[in-house]
Amino acid sequence: MPRATYALMGICIAVFIVDLITALILTGGRSWTGILAYYGMKSNRAISAGQLWRLLTAVFLHADLTHIGFNMYALFIWGKYAEALYGKARFVALFLLAGLMGTAASYAFNDANSLGASGAIYGLFGALLYFRKYDKTMFTRVFGTQILIYIGISLALGFFSAYIDNTGHVGGLAGGYLAARSVGLLSERHQRTRRGLFAAIYAAVFLLLIAIGFYF
Repeated sequence: MPRATYALMGICIAVFIVDLITALILTGGRSWTGILAYYGMKSNRAISAGQLWRLLTAVFLHADLTHIGFNMYALFIWGKYAEALYGKARFVALFLLAGLMGTAASYAFNDANSLGASGAIYGLFGALLYFRKYDKTMFTRVFGTQILIYIGISLALGFFSAYIDNTGHVGGLAGGYLAARSVGLLSERHQRTRRGLFAAIYAAVFLLLIAIGFYF
């Protein structure tokens, strides 16, 4: 049973419900987002002022029912595969690291406020693409080309919509791949030097994005 996947879904849903209740109380139903989103969404101005927690809290917040429904469906479908390949602890680490990288990329290259788990979910795609590099035959047998097609179509659609933060998606995808190279699959033998190298690359890219967002 993919307990870590269900746990992450549960956290996102619980946060959404609490935020929605505060929105109903404060706005009388005029808005889907409430206090949690106000203090937790990605806001470039707030992050630059020192509210760095928004780089992570934004991952667990969602704008409306359609937003969270789509993201939780994607997490349910793809999370169980990533959890099976990486194990519960590594899977959670992948989700969080990809989410952080996605928010950092959005902070660096997109001035608009944003929120949602899509960057972290794209990170799971990045982790699954690493599995493709590790065992292409098994990847093709299990997934075929559906992941590649899904990534390609969804990213392409993102470039034509002002409401989709594609910078966060690309950042999450790259962050998930680098994080996967850093933690390794459950079936991999220990390769500490190589994993340490990719962990350093992840850290360097993350800090570079934060620097770009802060100074530019």
